[in-house]
Amino acid sequence: MEAPIDSVWIDDEILLDCAQQGIWRHNQFVPLTARAYRFLLYFVHHPRQIIPIPQLLHIGWPDEVRTPRDLYGHIYRLRRVIESDPRHPRLLVTRRDAGYLWTAIPHNQMDSRRVSQIIST
Repeated sequence: MEAPIDSVWIDDEILLDCAQQGIWRHNQFVPLTARAYRFLLYFVHHPRQIIPIPQLLHIGWPDEVRTPRDLYGHIYRLRRVIESDPRHPRLLVTRRDAGYLWTAIPHNQMDSRRVSQIIST
């Protein structure tokens, strides 16, 4: 599959399709909720960096006060979509008492201005 301009290979099997706000995995399109898409885009744009939970709460709910429990459900559902085995994640890893770590390095990079624009809306 050839990657559209507004997309990025985030793994050998997963193409993040920014135009459709979803992923392609095994030639199947999986739509993401707006919040899941924002989280995934942020993780992909910050590979191999531990993202603290307060920062993720701000990304997911910029104008609201939320608890980490709100985030955990979204991470759980996102893992069900992106991980081959969500019980043993290899792409989105929990770092206890620190946050979450995206382990994959994207095969191609999106324009950082485009990512910032998407995340800030």
